[in-house]
Amino acid sequence: MGSIQGLLDWGVALRIAAVAGYAAAFIGYAARLAVRKLKIDRAATALAVLAVGAHTAYLATRWIAAGRIEILAREATGDVLTGTERFWYLVSHPPYTNLFDALNFVAWAMMVCYLIIERKWGLRVVGVLAVALALVAMGEASLVTDKQIEPLVPALQSYWILIHVGMLFVSYSLFTLGAVCALLYLVRTGTASAWLGGVQAAVAALLLLLVGGTHLLLGTYEMAPGWVHQIPSRLHPGGFLEVTSAVHYVTPGSERATKLLVPVAGVGPFLLVAIALFIAGAFVYFRARKGPEQGVSAPGYKIVAAGFAVLTLGLALLVYRIVSTPDVMLPQGIRLAPGEHGPFRLSLASNYALGLIALVWGLTLGFLVTTPLRDRISAGLPDPRKLEDITYKVIIAGWPLLTIGFIMGGMWANEAWGRFWGWDPKETWALITWVVYAGYLHTRITLGWAGKRPAAIAVFAFAVVVFTFMGVNLGLTGEGLHTYGAG
Repeated sequence: MGSIQGLLDWGVALRIAAVAGYAAAFIGYAARLAVRKLKIDRAATALAVLAVGAHTAYLATRWIAAGRIEILAREATGDVLTGTERFWYLVSHPPYTNLFDALNFVAWAMMVCYLIIERKWGLRVVGVLAVALALVAMGEASLVTDKQIEPLVPALQSYWILIHVGMLFVSYSLFTLGAVCALLYLVRTGTASAWLGGVQAAVAALLLLLVGGTHLLLGTYEMAPGWVHQIPSRLHPGGFLEVTSAVHYVTPGSERATKLLVPVAGVGPFLLVAIALFIAGAFVYFRARKGPEQGVSAPGYKIVAAGFAVLTLGLALLVYRIVSTPDVMLPQGIRLAPGEHGPFRLSLASNYALGLIALVWGLTLGFLVTTPLRDRISAGLPDPRKLEDITYKVIIAGWPLLTIGFIMGGMWANEAWGRFWGWDPKETWALITWVVYAGYLHTRITLGWAGKRPAAIAVFAFAVVVFTFMGVNLGLTGEGLHTYGAG
C-alpha cells in the first residue's frame, strides 16, 4: 500500500512539473511568434521535450499504481495469481479509463505527436496551439471530482481496452494537429479574417448554447450543486476519502437518477448577451467576407471583442458565485437519489461542462490576439503546399487508427454486452467523426480537391472530434454507456 501511495505522490509532483514545463514552452513559442528577433526556438522546444518527459513519467506512475491496485483487489478476494496473471493485471489498467486520466493522456499524446511533426517538418508555429490545447486539457482534468484509481468493472477488464481506447485517443490527437495545420494553411493562403472570425464566433455561440441548454434562452444558467461524501480507501484499509459528487434526484414513476441543476443568480444574462453578440459578430463578419481585409478595425472584430468582454464578466461572476454562495437549498418535494445528503454547495467539481465555456473563452481570446499579428504569422509560415501536405499526412495517419479503434470497439461491445452496435451516443458520434474524415480523404484522393475546401473540412472535422470526445462524455447528447464525465 505504501509503495502505491508513494507512486501516486510522485505522480502529483510530475504532473505539476509537466504543466509548468508546458506553460514555459507556451511562453517561449508565443514570444518567438510575437517578436521574431528573439532566438528562443530551441529553448521552447527543449522545454516542451522536458515537459513531455515529466508527463510520460507521470502516466507511467499512474499505470503502475493502477496495476498494483488491480492485483491487490484480486488477492483481497482470495485469488492466487500466477506470474503471468500478475503481469496481465499490472498492465491491464492503462491511464485513460476515467475522464481525469483520459484528458491527461490525450494532452500527452498530442504533445508527442507534435514533437514528431516538429522534428520532421520544423513547424514550431504549431507549438503555440499544441501546447495551449494540452494546457486546456490538463486544466479541464483538474476540475474532475474523482481522480482516484479504482479497480475496473468487469466489462472493462479486457485486453480490448489497451487497443480500442488507446488508438482512438491517439487518432484524436493527430486530428487536432491536422486541424491546426489546416487552419494555418487558411491563414497562409490569405483566407479573409471575416471568414475565420465568422466561423469562430458562430462556433462559440453554438457551444455556449449547448452548455447552457434551453434554460439559457430565458436568461437562466444552471449548474449542479455538489455534496461531499466519504468512500473507503483502497490504498489505506479502514481509511476514507472525501469525494464531491453532483446531486441527483429520482423522477416520479421512474427509478432512474437524473442530475439536478439549480439556477446561478446573475450569470445567465451575461452568457445570453455574449451569445447574442457572437451571433451578431458572425453575421457581420459573413456579410463582409468579400470586402477588403480590415483586421482589428472590422465591425465584426469589435462585436466579437464585446462578446468576449461580456463572457469574461459572466465567468468572473460564476466563479464568485461558486466561491461565495452559502449552502444551496434544494426545491421542495424533490426525491434525492439513495444515499445522497446535504449540505449542498456550488462547486467546480462535477460541473465539467464549465471546461467547454473556458475553451470558448480561450479560443475567442486566441482569435482576438492573433488577428493583429496575422501578417506576421503568415510571413513566418512555410509554403502553402507544404502545409497542405502536412495536414493530409497527419490526418491520413490518424484515420486508420480511428478505423481500427472503431471496429475493435464493436468487437469489444459484442464481447461485453452481446451486441456489436447499439446506437449509444458515443458510438453514433464516433461514426459521424469517421464519416467526416472519410469525406475529407475522399475529396482529396478520389475527387482531387486541393486548397481551401479540404482545409475547411479538416477544421470542421476537428469540431466534430471535440464534441465526440467532450460533449458526449459530458451528457450533452443524453446519458449513455460512455457518458463518464457527467457527474
